[in-house]
Amino acid sequence: SKVALALQETRRQRDEQKLNIDQLTYTINCVCVCLCLVGMSGRSAQLLKREEEMHIYYEKVNMQECVIQEGSLEMQAIEEEIRSLTMLSNEERRKVNLTKKQVLCKRVLEEQCTLLQIQLSECKDCIIALGDQDLEERSQKLIGEDPSPVELIKKIEQLEVQLAEREAQLLEKELVYEQVTQLSERIRTKAENGKEDTLILAKKVNELQGRIKECTRQLMAVVAELAMWQAQALCLEQELRTREQQLDAGRCRLEQGLPPSNTIEHEWQRCLRHQCRRQADAEEREEEWSQHPNGVYTTAESRPNAYIPAVGSLPLPKPYGALAPFKPSEPGTNIRHIRKPQPKPIEI
Repeated sequence: SKVALALQETRRQRDEQKLNIDQLTYTINCVCVCLCLVGMSGRSAQLLKREEEMHIYYEKVNMQECVIQEGSLEMQAIEEEIRSLTMLSNEERRKVNLTKKQVLCKRVLEEQCTLLQIQLSECKDCIIALGDQDLEERSQKLIGEDPSPVELIKKIEQLEVQLAEREAQLLEKELVYEQVTQLSERIRTKAENGKEDTLILAKKVNELQGRIKECTRQLMAVVAELAMWQAQALCLEQELRTREQQLDAGRCRLEQGLPPSNTIEHEWQRCLRHQCRRQADAEEREEEWSQHPNGVYTTAESRPNAYIPAVGSLPLPKPYGALAPFKPSEPGTNIRHIRKPQPKPIEI
């Protein structure tokens, strides 16, 4: 019968669909495995590249740290040298100030010496004038003892010796002052050169610190990217294991005569339902077509052009003519929310 043939055809189609599904699942699994292997090989190559780059960055960081340590040691040595030079310059400045004060004392002593010499010459003149016989009447004896000439000579010799010592000390101090001035000039030039070298080293250190920070940032970004790729590789490995488990389970079910999985069976049933629904829709669309007397097929609803009068037992249809009834169209979407007016009762 037709039903048996249809059932056989349906079974044959189902078997063919099962075979196609098996082939497609096998192909999909093979493609997935190939893609996973290709992806894993690519990820492993990228991982090796990232590891090499990371080792290179680690070496660069170690080199930069060594350079920074050397620079810091040089900076410390330069700072120690600057500190010692500063102490020496302060000591020399203190000595110079003391020497200047001693020079002022020398000037005061020279002025005192000149005053004493002037007084001595005046005293000598007075002695000569007093020794004159014409002035004996005008002379007045002073109270006290006059030193003898020997004592005066000794005192003058002592003063001359002291003056010579002071002059020698003054010459020594002038020589020391000149040497201190030369040394302070040298120290000042060294300090200025040290400042310039310190500024250059500070700039280099700042530049190296900036480079180290940039390398550290890049290294952190590479490490984060590496962690992300590792997590993605783990996810892909887990997905590969699940797919392999699904493949093994599907093969076992196929060997037992069952579908590969419940989801595939549901999908197959859903496809069958869709096919039946599409076939029913096509049949409904074919039934909607109607043939006019002139042989034209159309889906338009046929309009009556005649009416049957309510006279007699077998009335014959009569045409409407020019006064055919009007069929209103369906209300649009903008009228569905409008209520019909309710006529109010008329009171007389």
